[in-house]
Amino acid sequence: MTTAVNAMSASIGNAYNFIKQLDTSLNDIQIVTNKSAQSMQQFAIEANTAAKALGTSTNDYTKAALIYYQQGLDDKDVAARTETTLKAMNITKQSAATVSEQLTALWNGYKVSADQAESYVDKLAAVAATPASTLEELSTAISKVASSANMLGVNADQLVAQVSTIVSATRQAPEAVGT
Repeated sequence: MTTAVNAMSASIGNAYNFIKQLDTSLNDIQIVTNKSAQSMQQFAIEANTAAKALGTSTNDYTKAALIYYQQGLDDKDVAARTETTLKAMNITKQSAATVSEQLTALWNGYKVSADQAESYVDKLAAVAATPASTLEELSTAISKVASSANMLGVNADQLVAQVSTIVSATRQAPEAVGT
């Protein structure tokens, strides 16, 4: 009986923490976007639906969305980038904040629109599917060099190939490869 009561108490505590984190995240989005309470209620429903479809939590979804809202993106762009970020997060097992930082560097470096965002991550994932390097290694290294590479005329496909080759050949830390 004590075990059951303790389990129930833990479940209630977890539920309370989840709701508290979700409320904080939604409040932060509301502050950044200046959306109404009614709009935020609708956003919470949409976030929950999208999170379920992506196999992640609503909190992860809202935390990732907040990052893109803070960048000044509109609802459509936020939704597209958030979904792509969460897909990559599920693969790399990194936090939404880390993945969004890495992908934002790639997307901004190559001035990628929301419509193209997932195709760039698909390219990384395709190369990462080989034993040479992981999606985490590629995205970390590319986040350090994307903007400079684009300015020098290196397209995203070339950059992914170069980084993958260097990572697999040297086994250096991806941060060092990117730098």
